[in-house]
Amino acid sequence: MGPIDGRNEAEVPYFSLQEYVNRIHVEKNVLEHMEETNHAFDEYLSYLLQFDEYSLGMFFVELLYKELYSSFEMEHSKLINLNLVEEKGLFFDSLKINHKRIKDLHGFVVGNNEDYRKSEVRVSKFTREGEVIFWKGAKSEDVYKFMCSFIDIYKSKSLSVINTNPFLKCALIHLLFVRIHPFTDGNGRTARLLHNMKFANILNDVYGMHLKVSPLNLSPSILLNQVTYAKRINQIYFDLEHDSNEEINLWFDFILNMVDEQLYYILSRRERVTSEFEEMSKMRVMRDSQFAELIAKMKIKK
Repeated sequence: MGPIDGRNEAEVPYFSLQEYVNRIHVEKNVLEHMEETNHAFDEYLSYLLQFDEYSLGMFFVELLYKELYSSFEMEHSKLINLNLVEEKGLFFDSLKINHKRIKDLHGFVVGNNEDYRKSEVRVSKFTREGEVIFWKGAKSEDVYKFMCSFIDIYKSKSLSVINTNPFLKCALIHLLFVRIHPFTDGNGRTARLLHNMKFANILNDVYGMHLKVSPLNLSPSILLNQVTYAKRINQIYFDLEHDSNEEINLWFDFILNMVDEQLYYILSRRERVTSEFEEMSKMRVMRDSQFAELIAKMKIKK
């Protein structure tokens, strides 16, 4: 990742996150892209929901595992233990959000439990010339206030286009969390898990489903586009002093592109995926009881 102009080179003091969000105007090209993605996603869901619930549950769990592997690979971490998914019930018990839930998710990805940070944090890289700082996170004394506002926005259900569209709302949640940077490490991984958790939550509201796992897995695509991923985030000011509307719309467009890639990957392989579902169904009686109980916790269809 090459040097770019820094955004928020000083620590960020608390400001109204809601005012920050209210200033975002979704541009026409993003709205058009969103509609195309909505159409492709409806086709994707219609295709998947023709299969039996057990096979679909297995498919979504495998997507979750791929998400976790890809996310950890992005962060160059080897701490992941997928058994913790079942042991801690992080993905199958509830989609509710609160400070404890966020800290539990973060504890899962870093391998230990931490409170919100009490020190400065920055996103940077080291070159031969020294450290290049892209931006600094929120002031440590303001992290809790920011996270209270973050949770309010996460839960918000206004009729704005950002709140009603799952792709844009999840992209916003992802962005806000990373820019607050509430922990000393593991913020990107935690943001991607929150992104997926919120996505499942919105689908349940919109489609009347009962998902506990996201039916999409963006991390493999993000992994292949790490430079653009970082650039899109790094170029956004996180304050009320600058206008970052264009850059935030580029971020929305990037997330839509990542969704498009994953939808295309599945929909262009329908014959193979259908064959895999048939094999899953045949193997049902061969699966161990623990996995069967895991699947039973998810009610997929309406």
